[in-house]
Amino acid sequence: MDTTDDIIQITEVLNRHQVYIDLREADGYADLYAEDGHYESPFTSATGRAQIRQMFIDLRDQGFTAGKRHMTGPVVIDVNGTLATARSWYWVAETEQTPAVYATGTYTDRLQKIDGKWKITHRVQTLDPGATRNQ
Repeated sequence: MDTTDDIIQITEVLNRHQVYIDLREADGYADLYAEDGHYESPFTSATGRAQIRQMFIDLRDQGFTAGKRHMTGPVVIDVNGTLATARSWYWVAETEQTPAVYATGTYTDRLQKIDGKWKITHRVQTLDPGATRNQ
């Protein structure tokens, strides 16, 4: 079975995830998740699209993502029908102070094709040991 189209669509979801953080776009970010999706990281967690949206707004309004640029790659995606898993490395760049890598880590995702669109059902973000730059 050719999964090329699914992999392209999933890659677009993962790319938009990072871009929406930097655009400070809470609605677009939350819409990448299934209605009952789950996000967990060393910083916070949320379950359900409404909570994920509010988590995004809270972090944004606290300045947590200010002056940062979020990048992903490489990514490995495995598709099995309407379910998929993805693992990707990420890095966060400092953009307002001296340019530098701020943090690195891993995203481990489960996705599901719902009504013809791929949605994140569970994302786990981890930090690499010693990978967060103190400001």
